[in-house]
Amino acid sequence: MIRTLLALLLLLAPPALAQPKPGAPGAAPAPSAGERGLVLRNRSDTVIREFYAWGAGERPPGPDRLGTEVLPPGRDFPMRLGRGPCEVTPREVVFDDSNARALEVVNDTDEDLLQLFLMRGSERGPDRLGRFIVAGNDSLRVRLRGETECVFEVRAVFRGGREVAAGRVDICAAPRVALGDPSVPLREAAVANRGSRVLRELYAAPPERHGWGGDRLGVNVLQPGQSFLLRIRTPGCQVRLRAVYQDGRAEEREAVDVCAAREIAFGAARGLALTHAHARPVREVYLSAVEESDWGPDRLEGRPLARGETREIAAEGGCRMDVRIVFDNGNAEEMRDLDICARPALTLRPGWVAE
Repeated sequence: MIRTLLALLLLLAPPALAQPKPGAPGAAPAPSAGERGLVLRNRSDTVIREFYAWGAGERPPGPDRLGTEVLPPGRDFPMRLGRGPCEVTPREVVFDDSNARALEVVNDTDEDLLQLFLMRGSERGPDRLGRFIVAGNDSLRVRLRGETECVFEVRAVFRGGREVAAGRVDICAAPRVALGDPSVPLREAAVANRGSRVLRELYAAPPERHGWGGDRLGVNVLQPGQSFLLRIRTPGCQVRLRAVYQDGRAEEREAVDVCAAREIAFGAARGLALTHAHARPVREVYLSAVEESDWGPDRLEGRPLARGETREIAAEGGCRMDVRIVFDNGNAEEMRDLDICARPALTLRPGWVAE
């Protein structure tokens, strides 16, 4: 028996995408007399990226014996292990798929699954998805290598950091892990960016869910004029939506009916009809969303509002706006949290704020 302990770490990648590191395996010189060595043979269908070996009494895991190399499927790597005591010098170590088991991961939610852990008690273990992501309403077959146990507690991590304990599974009796409830209806609606700013993030959640979850756009953004098909599982039709623009400004919608809406538009300009019936001349008008920290530009653009005149003031954003009126003497009056969707007209007269 050899007294050298071997440990293998396989990081999986599709063979078609995996590229060897500079310097193809197989160029290592043969061990000299008295030096230990072996040939590592990859007969699996995945790339071996790291290999560790250490002797009795040595501190594991030691250096990566492949160094800057990787070992693609079907390739061999002659390895020098240095001098040391051994009773039998192994000639080769072969890794194949004979001890691998297939596991189907089914994501019946509307969120991207980023990590999956099969836990033994409190031990989380490795992420079984590796570098893969399972999109909402999709599935993925993964391989478990060298796994001898059958019963695990499943913990899943979705985009945005939401973590879910998915219960106990016996992968020997049924090699399948299902997340979510497929009986919950999958709703679809087009979300469009009708504004002039880039829409960077989009969040959607049923009314009963705490928090927003992950960004539905992922690595994508919505340029002005572009749209995105939102897919969300929810028992009812009403959802909460939040859009975040490139400049950090956000627009939120409550109780949006995704069953009836053909298109949900964000960033579209909304109008507020202002009628001047005040005693003092109005020099400036400001209109900004309630979540914005500044008033933005003068909406009159240097053209004072004449007494008796009605002018349409347009602004991008949601329904809830703050209004600021500046008179010719520099005094100002403000109205906060005005719903311009429910009240699209406003008459400026003495006491209008109190009204």
